[in-house]
Amino acid sequence: MRDLNAQQMLFVDEYLKRRKVNATAAAIAAGYSKKTARTHASKLLTKDNIQEYIRLRESQMVDELRRDFLFDALQARKVLYDIMIDPCADDPDRIRCARDFLDRAGFGKYNAQRQEVEPGTDNNLFAAIRDSAAALETDDAV
Repeated sequence: MRDLNAQQMLFVDEYLKRRKVNATAAAIAAGYSKKTARTHASKLLTKDNIQEYIRLRESQMVDELRRDFLFDALQARKVLYDIMIDPCADDPDRIRCARDFLDRAGFGKYNAQRQEVEPGTDNNLFAAIRDSAAALETDDAV
C-alpha cells in the first residue's frame, strides 16, 4: 500500500466508524477543517491507496469480529448444553436446546418423524439425549 499519513488513516477509521455514510464528518473528526472537510473527503475517497486501506481495515474488522464471536459462540454452546442436561428445566426447553445444539454441531435439523413436544411427555430425541447423558455420567464416575 502506498504511503498514508496518520490523518488519512484516521479519516478511514472515522469513515468506517460512520458505516461509510458521512465522509465529511469523518474528515472533520480526522482533523480536517470544517470549511474544507467536504472537499478533502471527496478527494480522499477517489484515491486508490485510500480505497485499498479501506478494504484492509474492513478485512481486519471482520477478523476481529470473528474472534470476538468465537468466544460468544462458545459461551452460547455452554448455555445450551447446561439447559439441555438440567433435569429441572422443562422438557420442551431441553428438547429445543438439544435440537439447536445438534443443528449447530452440523448434524442438521432434527427431521425424523417430527413430533410436537408437550410438557410432561417424552419423545425419542429426549429419551436418546437423556440416555446418552446418563451414560456419560456413568463413564465420568468410573
